[in-house]
Amino acid sequence: MSSTATKPFRSPFLRVKLKSLAEEARIVRREERKAHSDVRSSLHDHRVHVVRKAARNTHIAYGLLLGKTLEQIEGTATPARPPDWKAIEKMVRQYGPTNFELKLAA
Repeated sequence: MSSTATKPFRSPFLRVKLKSLAEEARIVRREERKAHSDVRSSLHDHRVHVVRKAARNTHIAYGLLLGKTLEQIEGTATPARPPDWKAIEKMVRQYGPTNFELKLAA
């Protein structure tokens, strides 16, 4: 019996992606404080709409690969704004094991 069969899958690539997105959000927030007017607004929109969405999708993909349910990953945040399942599925296929099947609660 292999010891890897009982361990959850851990992708160092997704962990790095999560850390990079978190750092990007911090950098953009710092630059927002320095910028003026239109530039500040553009930076804010990028952080809130692009970086935050990518971080959320990556976080969900990573959690699913660890064997967690969406409720365990996000709690009650899901009903208001559903995640981008196409992006999540793409990450799971790209970074997950080849035999991983994405199962979503009905």
